Amino acid sequence: MSSKTKQVEKFFHSYAGGFDSIYGHTTRRSKFDKWVDKTFRKTMFLRFEETLKNTANPEIHSVLDIGCGSGRYIIEFLLQGKDVTGIDLAQGMIDIAKSQTEKIDHKGRKQFIIADYMQYDFDRQFDAACLMGVFDYIEKPVEMLKKLKRDISKEIYASFPHDSGLLAFQRKIRYKIRECPLYYYSYNDVVNLLKEAGLDKNFEIVDFKRDYFVKIILNK
Repeated sequence: MSSKTKQVEKFFHSYAGGFDSIYGHTTRRSKFDKWVDKTFRKTMFLRFEETLKNTANPEIHSVLDIGCGSGRYIIEFLLQGKDVTGIDLAQGMIDIAKSQTEKIDHKGRKQFIIADYMQYDFDRQFDAACLMGVFDYIEKPVEMLKKLKRDISKEIYASFPHDSGLLAFQRKIRYKIRECPLYYYSYNDVVNLLKEAGLDKNFEIVDFKRDYFVKIILNK
C-alpha cells in the first residue's frame, strides 16, 4: 500500500461516523447540519439516485462496491436483491457497514472485504461496479480503470469531482489540512482517462455540477 493510500485509509477510518451521518440515517446531525448536507452536498444524493436507477436493471445480479464506506449503497443494493461485495480500506467504515446491513430484511447476499482494491485479486467477475467518491482519492486512475475492465462484465458507475468552483477550492484546503490526498477532473480529463484505459467505446457522462457521474457499458 502506497503512502498516499495509507493517508486515505487513516482519514476515512477516523471520519467513518461523520461520513455515514451525511445520508440522514442518524439523529447525531442537527437540522442545520442536515440543511448544509442537502444544500452543498446535493451531488451526493443525485449520484446515489442515479446509481440505484441503473442497478435496478434486472440484468444486474452482482455488484462490487469499491470504497463502499459505511454501506449506504450496499443497503439499497441488498434491498434490490443483488449479490453485493463491499471493499474498503477503512476498518471503521466496514464496521459500520456490517452493523447497518444487519438491521434490514433483504433477499440479497453480502460480503465485506477490508483491503486496497488495487492490491486485491478476485476469483470472479461482477456484473457491475460502483465507485462513488472514489476517484477523488486515486493517484493513478487509469490503472484502476484497467483493473475494472478485468473485474466487471457489464457496467461501471463512477463519480469524478469537478476541478473548478468555490466549493472545490474550499474542499482542497480542508483536505490538505487533514493530509488526505485529493484529485480533481475536468470533463476532458474524464474522457481522456477513459480513452487511455480503453473504456471509451460506450459511456455516458452526466454533469451534476460538483461531480461528473460516469456510466461505462462494457462488451457492447
